[in-house]
Amino acid sequence: MFQYDLIVIGGGPAGMATAYSAFKSGVKNILLLERLPKLGGILNQCIHEGFGLHYFKKELTGTEYAARYIALLKNTNIKILNSSFVTQITANNNVSFINRSGISTVSGNKIVLATGCRERTREMLTVPGTRPSGIFTAGLAQEMINIYGVLPGRKIVIIGSGDIGLIMARRLTLEGASVKCMLEILPTLSGLIRNKIQCLDDLNIPLFCNHELLEIYGKHRLSGIKYINRTTNEEHITECDTLLFSVGLIPENDLLKSSNLAAGNNIHLIGNADYVHGLVDEATLEAENLGILLSKELLSS
Repeated sequence: MFQYDLIVIGGGPAGMATAYSAFKSGVKNILLLERLPKLGGILNQCIHEGFGLHYFKKELTGTEYAARYIALLKNTNIKILNSSFVTQITANNNVSFINRSGISTVSGNKIVLATGCRERTREMLTVPGTRPSGIFTAGLAQEMINIYGVLPGRKIVIIGSGDIGLIMARRLTLEGASVKCMLEILPTLSGLIRNKIQCLDDLNIPLFCNHELLEIYGKHRLSGIKYINRTTNEEHITECDTLLFSVGLIPENDLLKSSNLAAGNNIHLIGNADYVHGLVDEATLEAENLGILLSKELLSS
């Protein structure tokens, strides 16, 4: 079994920053595993600006931010395996993964999970109604448009006012869809004020706070929804063919849970796998600091 000093699982901004920082600090035997065909993680589908102001001191798109780190990694001897899906981590620091070469197991003195986060779905909200097509998370809709060039629908309602939902309201409108409204169950906006101004106000898309989704209609394709104004208790039915959920993110650390492991001396969580960060710059800086810390531990042992 091949032994690495450091194994990083996840090739998004936090994973790339951890690996690169550890390499710069003297660790040379590093493996970086990414389940997608390309490094960059969620940044690859973020074609809008707003990244890098704190870290690179320049406003970049998500793809530009990722490209800068990918370029840095090319100048190292870090072993990078894309399209490699990790299936298990064991208590003795073995990591099993599968790719086109088959199933492999390697071992690492230190293991870092930089596996990001996942979106909350309709099922997590227990919304009643039928189960037609046309219901997506905002991030999935973003991937459909920005990566595959597929418009998820034409008449759209967005549930939740998180930043991905706000950005998708603008993106969908610019692609010719009609975003009828955004419904937020809380009394106030969940995302950034600047995103509300640029993505809703500038495009005259209404935001209804203190409004709750009650029911979903449709047999094959979504045909409409019912929602309630929780201030007045008035109920409304709106026709739509697409519903996007932007209702929060959950750290993706199931690899530890499924193996009955916890983060400790040799296994670390970083980036959104640890907790959901507001800015990618913050996750990058924390990952760099972790890379430095791990290098000190590895080089002194």
